[in-house]
Amino acid sequence: MMKKFNLLVSLFALLFTSCEKDQYIYTVLPADQATIPVLTVHKEILITLDNLKSTTTFKWTEADFGVPAAVKYDLYASYGTSNPMFVSSAYGDSLDVKLEDLNKILIQIGAVPNVATNIVFTLKASVSEKHGVITSLPLRVKTTAFKPLYPDHVYMIGSEFGGWNWGSPGIAELTPVNGKEGQFWCVRYFSNPSDGFKWCAKKAWDGDFFSLGTNVGFTTRDGNAFVSAPGMYSVYIDYTVNKITIEPAKVYGMGNCFGGWNTGQYPMSVVGNKMAITTSASGELRLYANSSGSTVGGDWWRMEFVVLNGKIEYRGNGGDQERVTVGAGKTVTLDFNAGTGTIQ
Repeated sequence: MMKKFNLLVSLFALLFTSCEKDQYIYTVLPADQATIPVLTVHKEILITLDNLKSTTTFKWTEADFGVPAAVKYDLYASYGTSNPMFVSSAYGDSLDVKLEDLNKILIQIGAVPNVATNIVFTLKASVSEKHGVITSLPLRVKTTAFKPLYPDHVYMIGSEFGGWNWGSPGIAELTPVNGKEGQFWCVRYFSNPSDGFKWCAKKAWDGDFFSLGTNVGFTTRDGNAFVSAPGMYSVYIDYTVNKITIEPAKVYGMGNCFGGWNTGQYPMSVVGNKMAITTSASGELRLYANSSGSTVGGDWWRMEFVVLNGKIEYRGNGGDQERVTVGAGKTVTLDFNAGTGTIQ
């Protein structure tokens, strides 16, 4: 009888010990007791136009929270005094990051384009929100972000635009498309198709051009560009695809004073060498242009402008412009060549 009793006691002790072990094994360690992940040394990252669609792989030694649970890893990048910016997440011990996505993040955190700089990468590991997050030691990787070197300004010169004189105020300055680096536009009246014109990123005969490779809506000869007939044209230059588009100007009103907020619904009319539109109700005056060569889609405000104190003021890369309220039945007339506008 005693042997049976001792056997039962032994079995009970064994079960109790097993339960204790199971309880210990499946208890998540607090963040301050868990083992942090360790990022593996990464080779230099050089991002170029040719490899933007490629990926780079980050690897690490996994964190240990004391349980065989799925651990989520969040990769962050920072530069200088910038706050760490989220890159991407993964489970396991590696993460593939597309260079195009990483490049955008590098530019946002202030990395100098086309210059090798030390980017700090950190890895945050977590099992669940309630158990906290542990962070790896920083890993510094020499990284070169890519940014095409587009000009800040583009000017158009010709017989009608400054009389071929870079010092003339009649030179047409193209407006940057808001948030679209390397893209510029303007609207001008061309009165004589036999008069040539060309462009340059500076007001000087240094780097001037009459084509970027793809010409839409105009011809070239003898080092100049030409339109086929007199008229009001929009000029759209897109360095990102080496394309220049010249076409009959498409300029519109937008907002309550014209009847609503649908794009392309309230076109201005060409009147001689000017453009005009009449309001149908009172409201804030909003005007914009578009081009088949543009990539703005429905973001009409990227090519927005307004009339302030008798002058056409372009939004460019700026924020919301000063508002002008107009009444119903007012005719807005624009002289793009002179840079002026009236509301009567």
